[in-house]
Amino acid sequence: MTDAMAADGQDERGEGNSMPFALEVSPSHLLHRAQQMAANRSAAALRDAGITLRQFSVLAAIAGQEGASQSSLVETTGIDRSTLADMVSRMEKAGLIARIQSQSDARAKAVSLTKSGREALDTAAPAVQAADQMLLDALPKNRRGPFIDLLSTLIAPKPAGKATDEGPKKKEKTKEKSSKKDKPKNKTKAKKKGAKKKKEKA
Repeated sequence: MTDAMAADGQDERGEGNSMPFALEVSPSHLLHRAQQMAANRSAAALRDAGITLRQFSVLAAIAGQEGASQSSLVETTGIDRSTLADMVSRMEKAGLIARIQSQSDARAKAVSLTKSGREALDTAAPAVQAADQMLLDALPKNRRGPFIDLLSTLIAPKPAGKATDEGPKKKEKTKEKSSKKDKPKNKTKAKKKGAKKKKEKA
């Protein structure tokens, strides 16, 4: 076995020594599978509307905030800035959206739906909503709300170092609580010792 193979965890036959990746417990894989199910359910309606699922997301985001800037759409859709800029350019050429100078920011463009964009959104929306409902229907009713909450938590932006900062703080709080609990005990012991000494003197 060569040093390079040993470093890579492989033997001479090219076989790795690591454990196989378990797809059945992979959150990213399971989320992707669920998204595939929903996408397949709405695919026909999206084709009829002449848009993709990503374009639908952009149209829905614009409908929710007419005149939004592209930066705002990046935050709402989760599509990276360069990809969204390319999408917006192509969607504008296709007549789905329109861009005008923003009144609040001279450097930005305000994005709005055209009549064709609104029609495409209205055509595809029922099927996309049905696909979402299909996913929720697979869960017990009392787990649907928490499921949406968990997904929202997963995609929410997290401040750097938040997880590591919470650990020591919790430990400090635990120490403070334990020290407070110990103080009354120490006082009680001191009182008992004082009482014994008085009895001995008497």
